[in-house]
Amino acid sequence: MTAGSPPLVALSIMAAIMAGALWGCVVDRSPTADAPIPPATASPQVVAAYHLVEDGQQQLALGNTDAAIATFQKALALAPSSPHANLALGEAKLRQADYRGALVYGDRVARLVGDDRAWLWRVALLRGQAYEGVGDRSRARAAYRDVLSVAPDNAEALAGLTRLDAE
Repeated sequence: MTAGSPPLVALSIMAAIMAGALWGCVVDRSPTADAPIPPATASPQVVAAYHLVEDGQQQLALGNTDAAIATFQKALALAPSSPHANLALGEAKLRQADYRGALVYGDRVARLVGDDRAWLWRVALLRGQAYEGVGDRSRARAAYRDVLSVAPDNAEALAGLTRLDAE
């Protein structure tokens, strides 16, 4: 060690503090959608995929669906079991009127999240919109009712049922 250089222990402590602060920024970053965030124990790939999904959602909000889909696919390449990435890709497929594709991703999310109430209504809403898009009014109604059983004030599900009842 040279004169004037900080002791190795002090450098290690500073590095640990900085790493903890950076990790806290990654984990505590607010999501752009109201989907549950990954737990603090999530792998780096899952966290990176989650942030790619956030980026894709911003692209989607700006109307750049193709770029958003490419970003969501990158997220899935990192974390194929990410419900965030699968749901986001399903929602992007809805925007492209690829209703069958949206249903595929909705089914994946349903398998990944099981009976997690924080996800159930999101999956049901995606399904309702996709079934409505393919013209399966019966399944769309059932899916919208599933949304309302978990989230009784969901405006999109209420609007979907209103549309279907008006037809």
